[in-house]
Amino acid sequence: MNPKINIRPTSSVYGTYKRLSYEPWTAIAEFVDNSTQSFFDYEEKLYSLSNFNRLVVDIRYEEGPDGDVLIIRDNAYGMEITEFERAIVLDRPPRNKDGRNEFGMGLKTASCWFGELWTVTSTQLGSEYGYRARIDVEKLSKDKDEEIDLDIFQSKIDEHFTEIRIERLNKKIKGARTIGKVRELLSSIYRQDIRSGKIEIIYNGNVLNFKDPDVFEEKNQFGEVERWKKEILFEIEHNGQVLDVKGFVAIRIPANIRDAGFTLLRRGRVIVGGPDLNYRPHELFGDQKTYAYQRLFGELHMDNWPVTQAKDNFDWHSDGLEEKFINCVKEYTKEYRDKSEAIRVRQKIEPEKTIKQAVEPLIESGVIENVSISVSTEGQTSITNENSEINTETDDFETLENASSFDTSTLLARNEECILAFIYKKEEYEFKLIYDDSSDYLNWLIVNHVGLNYFELKINMRHGFFKPFIDKPDFLTLMTKFVVALVLAEISAIKLSDDDLKIHPQDIRINMNEILESVANKGVTI
Repeated sequence: MNPKINIRPTSSVYGTYKRLSYEPWTAIAEFVDNSTQSFFDYEEKLYSLSNFNRLVVDIRYEEGPDGDVLIIRDNAYGMEITEFERAIVLDRPPRNKDGRNEFGMGLKTASCWFGELWTVTSTQLGSEYGYRARIDVEKLSKDKDEEIDLDIFQSKIDEHFTEIRIERLNKKIKGARTIGKVRELLSSIYRQDIRSGKIEIIYNGNVLNFKDPDVFEEKNQFGEVERWKKEILFEIEHNGQVLDVKGFVAIRIPANIRDAGFTLLRRGRVIVGGPDLNYRPHELFGDQKTYAYQRLFGELHMDNWPVTQAKDNFDWHSDGLEEKFINCVKEYTKEYRDKSEAIRVRQKIEPEKTIKQAVEPLIESGVIENVSISVSTEGQTSITNENSEINTETDDFETLENASSFDTSTLLARNEECILAFIYKKEEYEFKLIYDDSSDYLNWLIVNHVGLNYFELKINMRHGFFKPFIDKPDFLTLMTKFVVALVLAEISAIKLSDDDLKIHPQDIRINMNEILESVANKGVTI
């Protein structure tokens, strides 16, 4: 007969956790917190092993005929019987309350939120035994059981892992958008761990990475490069406690509404922050139209500040603590907020690179073949900009003294005319693509049939209709995709025309639709 674990005070409480206000990434973070804290607590012992290189937290979401399953497995120190029971039973906080799993509730609440049946298996380094327990939330609620079976099995003394397996899921992680958001936000939450190189987090076979934004730099009056990033360190006294804040504030380049703002961390992991979720109170950032809102960013570590049990926010909204925090940060960031408003930059585009990105979907879908892109040697277009002198260096951005107020606007890195050569419907073609920003009044697109299967395409980057969008490099790539597809549709329509070269208007639309469908059917985004 298997030994038992007593789970009093009441087994029915487990069933209530599925109604907690988690998000998939915050619930998964509860498991990662336990794994990383186990690593931190026993880092020296783990690194004494010859075959241990880093902590690996492997997260897998598997779909199957019997239902979806979420599995989280780590190679941390593992648990002996006392810690194992503590992880399963309610109201059993961990011995180390200064770590990431200070409340001792995360494994239980997150598992119940995700699914009705979950299994925990673990063995500690140096132990001869491993332990497994299975929690059937629905059965516990129905039968009011106060004990669950504990499976004890033999293990090797050099084994060390914990695995949580969750079945009969209440919450499922499906759809490209949701999966992408889970991966992106987990990367953000554990950016500090990922940067260290000591911890690897994997989601469905993909190692999570975090890319830090570029920091704005400029030359000062002495010709020295000044990097706009500075350290922050201050204290706030509140209700008899001294709360510490340390970190940095910086100006990002390029401006980005989605990623600007402050990230607030505690004990090495993000509490508030991530793409579209960064901390941007109006008192510091203003509204979305301000450059501070788009450019100012930073990371602030607040290790001894109170947090909510779900660790998705700071517990500071009821007694004026957040107001104190904002006032202090405002004092330390004034110079940077002012500088954010004063900078004018324009992002450079590389015509050859833009065209390459634009035609990739057409290549992958098989619409065009044997593609080559080269720079024309027939002479350069004369493209000027009234606000600046074009810099021919390869920097991605250029700071302008008197630039337009549009921070995200673009300028050409070089005045190149590019030749796109390819095969379309078994015939060879050449398109000369020219990006023109010399006038707002030219046609948005001019197509010249220069010779047999040779066309010149001039795209007006400054046309008034597209001006709010075309200033963004990504949109210029999209515009180039559309232009190439449109001209291909026109070519097809000409081939299908009557002897008198009359083109039926619907022919262009039909051919355009065929091209777009070819791309879409291959799962390629155009």
